Amino acid sequence: MHPAFPIIIAMLSAGIGYANPLLHLPAAILAFPLALGMIATTSESPRKAMKRGWIAGSLAAIACMYWIAYPVGVYGGLPWSLAIPCPILVGMVVGAYYGGYTYILSHAARSLPPFALCVFSGLLWTSMEMAQGVLLSGYPWMTLSSAMAFRPEWIQGAAFIGAYGLSGVLVSIATAILVWRTSHAAKIWALSIVAVIIILGGMRTAPQKFSELHSIGKTSIGVVQGNINQARKWDAKYKKTTFEKYLNLSRQVINKSDIVIWPETAMPFYLQDGGIMRAEIMNFATENKTPVLTGAPGYILHSKMDFSLYNRAYLISPDKKSMSWYDKSHLVPFGEYIPFKEFLPLGKLVQGAGDFLPGSDASPLQSGDLAMGMLICYEGIFPELAQERVEKGANILINISNDAWYGKTSAPLQHLNLVTMRAVEQGRYMIRGTNTGVSACIDPLGRISHATELFVDAAFAADAEVISGSTFYHANYKAVTRSPLVLTMLFSIWIIINRRRTQTAIKI
Repeated sequence: MHPAFPIIIAMLSAGIGYANPLLHLPAAILAFPLALGMIATTSESPRKAMKRGWIAGSLAAIACMYWIAYPVGVYGGLPWSLAIPCPILVGMVVGAYYGGYTYILSHAARSLPPFALCVFSGLLWTSMEMAQGVLLSGYPWMTLSSAMAFRPEWIQGAAFIGAYGLSGVLVSIATAILVWRTSHAAKIWALSIVAVIIILGGMRTAPQKFSELHSIGKTSIGVVQGNINQARKWDAKYKKTTFEKYLNLSRQVINKSDIVIWPETAMPFYLQDGGIMRAEIMNFATENKTPVLTGAPGYILHSKMDFSLYNRAYLISPDKKSMSWYDKSHLVPFGEYIPFKEFLPLGKLVQGAGDFLPGSDASPLQSGDLAMGMLICYEGIFPELAQERVEKGANILINISNDAWYGKTSAPLQHLNLVTMRAVEQGRYMIRGTNTGVSACIDPLGRISHATELFVDAAFAADAEVISGSTFYHANYKAVTRSPLVLTMLFSIWIIINRRRTQTAIKI
């Protein structure tokens, strides 16, 4: 086998396995860890495996996240000659995780029997994805299991072991395929896992109530997709037009809705400052007896020359007496703030005054019986943030976002897939409202409805259930998330001991 073959397979499988507008084959994503496994088991040494794994992982990341060049080139003020290398650089950084994976797996393949290798590869992958979600502020965009989110019957395991754990299970299957001819135990292991995935998916997606969850009421939520041109969004000349467009679209659904949701920074002005438009939106909520949830920038003024800026979601009550809010807690590096800005001569990609600061309160926004756990923009890709919202009492999850930055690329579809995993993990409806799509209603089983097209005006009212109770994943979050790390460490110690014994025996 030519050394380049698995590298090409890794790139192609990531390109078509993760969501994209041209050709999306979710099952193809299994070829990605399979290719990395081939690299780990056929390379002459672990170091060569690491190098080839890094190249394969980098190309796979570029194939998945090529769209990073779009916001940088179109909105970042950089020439395309500098924008195009951005996904390459990001891909090379992300590829380092896969290089580390193949390095460790190469050592394991030389020490573990085939069945143990299948188990260890899944644990190692789960640990690697967890590291992707934490290190350098976290960026778990390439969560393997999210590639299958458009097939709800395939992702029900996330309600028990989370998206990261499900990724590890899928990788374990891929490794079993790799050693299929040499291990009957690996065959039984892989077939058993496939059977569990199929049976669990069939049982949970059957037309019945969610067994471990409880509906405590029904609601109808209006979602408005304003489709505001990103290049004009912060232009003061278009502020009034933007505001009126959201009001007009809201009128299409407000009579059918218990609350109306507008996207992240739908209002391109400081709503807290008062003024005519704030009065109009509060009157709109009062006249229709319906609260409005909208994104808008917010601030805390410390002095005339000193203030803190926040990416905020405001809940406007119909009684005109209250306006509560949630401040985004996990900010986008280089988009909402500049890490190490004292050393990097770079500006933000987002228009606005100064850097945003993270909020500190993850409590739900309360409207009647609705306790809305807020996830702004890419907060929805982090399992621990959704876990925290539900832990604090959220009975429904709301993700407002502005994916206009990414154009008609793969990013909005991949973002939707990642957010879908949060709904399954937490056993909550996820209502997603975006500026240009994809807006949708996702039920606790990951079934997507009311999905909008990209870059169209849209307004819909989605029926949802207010849920109580916990999934196994939520109730046992610490055990589920820590166990793979501990087991990976124990396996690694076993591998090190076996390698030393082997080396000692050779010397003797």
